[in-house]
Amino acid sequence: MQLTSPEHLTHVINGLILTAPEKFDLNKRLANRSRQFFREQIRKQRDIDGNSYQKRGRRKITLDSKTRKAKENKNMLLGFGRALKTKVDEQSFEVGIAGVAGNMARVHNEGEGASFTTRVNGYYNSRTSRWEGGVKVKQNYQMPKRTFIGWTPALERELLAMVSEHFLTGVES
Repeated sequence: MQLTSPEHLTHVINGLILTAPEKFDLNKRLANRSRQFFREQIRKQRDIDGNSYQKRGRRKITLDSKTRKAKENKNMLLGFGRALKTKVDEQSFEVGIAGVAGNMARVHNEGEGASFTTRVNGYYNSRTSRWEGGVKVKQNYQMPKRTFIGWTPALERELLAMVSEHFLTGVES
């Protein structure tokens, strides 16, 4: 059986003869395993296919303000793992990204462009905590695509194995 999308997996689960609490429990286990898979890939600095992320440009070494030692700038997207959230009911499950980090993560995941405004020839007023003076300039930046959440054949096989294992243990008991 070849699944092409998460909806097909949901359809297979709904086709099983399970009670509502059993379906909810199975969906919860599948959602948690999917979230763990995505977090693991983010921790390894790999996309969902196992390829390493596109290298970043040369970065300046920054100093940690407390210890005055050089800070590591190599880990990219690590905070996004905490933004992964699951939503489960007895019909389906989903893993998504939430919060402010989630908004940034969506841009990275899709490889979209980000636009921002900056002030040229301005200065930062510490009394008002704002940039003042100068000219506002709108700039655009195209994020390289770094897919860390999505549907893969490896994840599909793993989730199908969990469904079959759950179904077989339910038949035996």
